[in-house]
Amino acid sequence: MTKLCSHCHQPMPELRAGVRLSPLKAHIFDVVKRSDSNGITIEHINAICFDGRASAVNVRNHIHQINDALAGTDREIRGGAPGMVGYFHIVKRHWSAAP
Repeated sequence: MTKLCSHCHQPMPELRAGVRLSPLKAHIFDVVKRSDSNGITIEHINAICFDGRASAVNVRNHIHQINDALAGTDREIRGGAPGMVGYFHIVKRHWSAAP
């Protein structure tokens, strides 16, 4: 059950990988994290988190927003195939050195 703020009654943000996420984005993060070694498809994320009512673009947008929030951490959600049509995993971010 989602915890609500005692003052404004809005959903309380949740921490994942040290960053604050909305309850929906935290749920998406948890679903991707719990997936097996093969990862999870957008269709499965949609079925689990949105009851099948979201478009693939909407799910990708949420994943992109989660990655934006995770930008300062060493974790990110990455698709396993070109064009973000494959399986998604939480992976360790590869830092590139500035030239």
